[in-house]
Amino acid sequence: NKDNIYVLVRREKKTGSKEFVVYKFSNTADLHHKFPVSGGARLTVTNSKVLVLSWYSVDVYDTDGLFVRSFGKGTLEEISDITAANDGRVMVVDWRDSCVHIFNEVGNFLDKFKLQGRYYYPRIAFHQLTEHLVIAGKKEESVVVVEIFTKDGEFVRSTQIHEKRALRIRGMTVTLGGRIAVLLEDIDDEYVKVLVI
Repeated sequence: NKDNIYVLVRREKKTGSKEFVVYKFSNTADLHHKFPVSGGARLTVTNSKVLVLSWYSVDVYDTDGLFVRSFGKGTLEEISDITAANDGRVMVVDWRDSCVHIFNEVGNFLDKFKLQGRYYYPRIAFHQLTEHLVIAGKKEESVVVVEIFTKDGEFVRSTQIHEKRALRIRGMTVTLGGRIAVLLEDIDDEYVKVLVI
């Protein structure tokens, strides 16, 4: 975002407890600054905000790390990933009810749509050029499904990829050129593979 890279890191303190920190780097990997967040599994960045998934809500920070607000509590159940569209809308994928919740840039709920299937901890990314949402999820022990939707939730297409090992999806991104990269890992963290579509 604006030639900056944001990285969410979970690290252990000397006391044994865990803390979450967002690092802000330049595009040449120079550290601008870092700031703690209250928890988190995933993050996305809009033009002016850093959004971090908390347990049942989205925490919003400005790009310098000042907490702004939370939203989604009471609407979101078991959230697994987050992304933001060009227009500032925020999309959160909820694996429990197999849908994507859409919020405006200030956190007001706008709509939701169902995924085509039920997946274990799906990941979501936004393709800036086509304005499509891409969702990757594990359907069965050896099947990875990638679904593509418009940013308004209209289904475009899907594909299935068969993998021999029992995998989980750790992350996903869409390149500016439109390639989808899905990071797969086996249950024991011994096998890592990137699928590029």
